Amino acid sequence: MSQSKPIEERLAMDVAVADDLFPIRTLSEKTGVGASTLRAWERRYGLLRPQRTPKGHRLYSDSDEQLVQRILTLMREGHAISAIARRLQAAPAEALPEETEFGQFGVWKEYLAATLRAIEDFSSERLEAVFNDASSLHPLELVTERLIEPTLLELGNRWQRREAGIAEEHFYTAWVRNRLGARFHHAQGQARGARILCAGLPGTRHDVGLLLFALSALNRGYRALFLGGDLPLDQVPLVLERFAARAVVLSARDAIAFEMETELAALAGLLDVPLFLGGPCSDRPLEIFEGAGGVRLGSRITVALRLLGSHLAPLGAASGQGGD
Repeated sequence: MSQSKPIEERLAMDVAVADDLFPIRTLSEKTGVGASTLRAWERRYGLLRPQRTPKGHRLYSDSDEQLVQRILTLMREGHAISAIARRLQAAPAEALPEETEFGQFGVWKEYLAATLRAIEDFSSERLEAVFNDASSLHPLELVTERLIEPTLLELGNRWQRREAGIAEEHFYTAWVRNRLGARFHHAQGQARGARILCAGLPGTRHDVGLLLFALSALNRGYRALFLGGDLPLDQVPLVLERFAARAVVLSARDAIAFEMETELAALAGLLDVPLFLGGPCSDRPLEIFEGAGGVRLGSRITVALRLLGSHLAPLGAASGQGGD
C-alpha cells in the first residue's frame, strides 16, 4: 500500500483549482482576523460566502479581503457585528452609512463592566466567558484594544482606592498571561512568515502589552520569538544570530532615560535588521534613537503592526498553503 501524501501537498493540490483564490489561513494572515472568527461571521451572520474546493475547503478572493477590512473599519467606529451584518445585507458596502448605530462602543462598555465585576469576585470562569464571547466575534487586536488594555488601565488607575486593588491587578495580569500564553503557544506552530524578536528593555517588568503585540503579530503570520521583559541589550545580537530574525521589537512602559536611548541608538547602528521600539515609551519622539535608524511603533498595537508591515512582508513564500 502506498503512503498517503503529506497534508501540505494534498492541500496545495486542493487549493490549486483556482490560482486567484486562497484558503482561510491566508485570509486570516492578511486581515489579522482569526479563522474561528471568520467562520463565526459566516455561520452566524452570513457575512462571508466563500467558494469551496472539491474536498470542501473554503476559498476566498481579494473581494473577500476587502469586505473583511470594511467590517473591521466599521467595528473600530463602534458598530456591533449584528448591525454591520444587517446593513451589508440590506445595501452594497459602498452605500453603507458612516454612523454608529449601536452606540459609541456600547458593546465594549458592557464587556469591560462584566470583566471588572469578574475580577472583583476573582472569578476566572466569568473572565473566561466574557473573553470567549468577545473573541468569538471580534479579532484579537480589537479585543486587546477595546477590552484587555482598558481593563489593565482601569486596574492601574484604581488599585490604590480599593482594599484588594493590588490583588485584583495581579489576578487579572496573571490570567491574561496564562490565557494568552496558551494561545501564543498554539499560534506559534502555525506561523510561517518573517521572524521577529520581541523583548522588553532592561529593567522592564510589565510584559503583558508586549505579549499581546507578539500574539497579534503571530496572527498576522509573523514568527514571533517572545522573550519577556528585562532583556540585556547585549543579548540581542546573540539571539539574532541564532534565531535569524528579520527585525527586533523592544518595548517598555515608562519613559526611557537619555542613557538608554543612547544605547538603543548604538544598537540600531550595529544591527543588520530594523530595530523597532514599542509600548508607551515610544509614543513621543526619540530624536537620538530615530536619528540612528530606529523606528518608533507607539503603544497602539494595530498601528504598530501596520508600521511593522510597512518594513517587512509578513507572509512566507508558502502562504498559499493552509487548511480550513
